[in-house]
Amino acid sequence: MKQHIWFLFFIGLLLNSCTRESDQSLDVLSGSYATMLPIGDRLYVVNKKEITTFDISNPALPISIDRKDVGDDIQSLYHYQGLLIIGSANDMFIYQINKQGIPERQSSTNYNVAFGAESCTLDPIVVRNDIAYVTLTTRLSSCFGRYVNQLNVYDITNILNPKRLHTINMAAPKGLGFGNNHLFVCDYNEGLVIFNLDDPIKPERVNTIYDFGFYDLIIDGTKMVVVSEKELLQFDISDEQDPVLLSKIAL
Repeated sequence: MKQHIWFLFFIGLLLNSCTRESDQSLDVLSGSYATMLPIGDRLYVVNKKEITTFDISNPALPISIDRKDVGDDIQSLYHYQGLLIIGSANDMFIYQINKQGIPERQSSTNYNVAFGAESCTLDPIVVRNDIAYVTLTTRLSSCFGRYVNQLNVYDITNILNPKRLHTINMAAPKGLGFGNNHLFVCDYNEGLVIFNLDDPIKPERVNTIYDFGFYDLIIDGTKMVVVSEKELLQFDISDEQDPVLLSKIAL
């Protein structure tokens, strides 16, 4: 699946270069399982335990300028208004980017107090208007019979002390992303699940495009690219509640 994530990342780079050349302040489009993000003249990269900052003011010669331990089993990296939101198997970490472009930890929030560290979930994160949406999916082969499959909603207005506001049980949620007024969630067992965000704290499930193996997605305007276990699918989401399939590419 790692190659699928890279495929989505490079699609994001292509879309970004085609549609956002005039605005250098906007982030590169990427899937919610991204583990590297360019922001200005800095590149942030996470591995399983660390975040590394590179100076890319000379793109031909990136220079590592900072490396920090984060936690165990890092899964995802997301940028929101000068914050780096990092998802690990058990925690959401919030880092603030300082004036030198170096991330500094503000908080860590444990997901699964009731389950303990062995619940070992996968957890991409997206954020809008100080509300973070996190999907938690248990990896069945290593979780000692304990399973959790949820969409969790957090208030991160206070980045030092995020608060969980709401939980929605799902089948096997994975990557996710925002439309204008909807949240799209890839569910490995069900397909593409669409939530209305009129009430951002309590997303309302309004439609599901049933399929199998959906993993992650990228949204750019009215176009959405979804990677599944065997295919890359492109949708028109002009009507966000009722996406139209435009094409499929076998992987």
